[in-house]
Amino acid sequence: MSRLPKSPRTVFAPLLASGLALSSLFVGAEARAQQKIAIVDIQRAVAETTEGKRVLTDLQGKADKKKKELETRRDEIQKMGEELKKQESVLRPEVFQKKRQEFEQKAMQFQESVMRTEQEFQQEQVKATQPIQERVYRAINGIASRDRFNLVLNSAAVVWPQQSEMDITNEVIRKANELGPATGGGGATAPKPQGAAPTGAPAPKPAVPGVVPAQK
Repeated sequence: MSRLPKSPRTVFAPLLASGLALSSLFVGAEARAQQKIAIVDIQRAVAETTEGKRVLTDLQGKADKKKKELETRRDEIQKMGEELKKQESVLRPEVFQKKRQEFEQKAMQFQESVMRTEQEFQQEQVKATQPIQERVYRAINGIASRDRFNLVLNSAAVVWPQQSEMDITNEVIRKANELGPATGGGGATAPKPQGAAPTGAPAPKPAVPGVVPAQK
């Protein structure tokens, strides 16, 4: 059994790691000791703020309602297909062909409706969570300035360790809850942690069409 070729990322990953290790040889121990690095789970911070919980719960309710409507419509189309299959032997070929085309058209329209619904809910989630995400970045900026962090990383970009004393997510959530909504006065936007998703990026992508993932 032949083995699949490795992707370029997999092939060159060891070389990249060794290159980073070599470059670190030129960084003095004293300089490394002075580095203060923090890790933040941006997705969790947005979802677990007071406002984030309220917004995502509201979106989940709307998604559940829409999901039930789509499931009802899906069951109706499925039943239509089963009935048509039973009638295949008794209908004239031209009549059966016409009914089959109608069924396929309805099935295609249903698929398009599911895709459109998923896109609409993703866009709504982006719009609803963007102000919360901006508040989280403001909280990170305040904490980083106060504690003099040299670098703040999004945990999504950190391979290891996933959880450590460098994780300040809980503190960021508390700080974000204390902050008021961002004003529209054109003030400077807080810098984003390295590895963070673009402002307005959705938290988790819905696993089921039109359904916002429930928060833990």
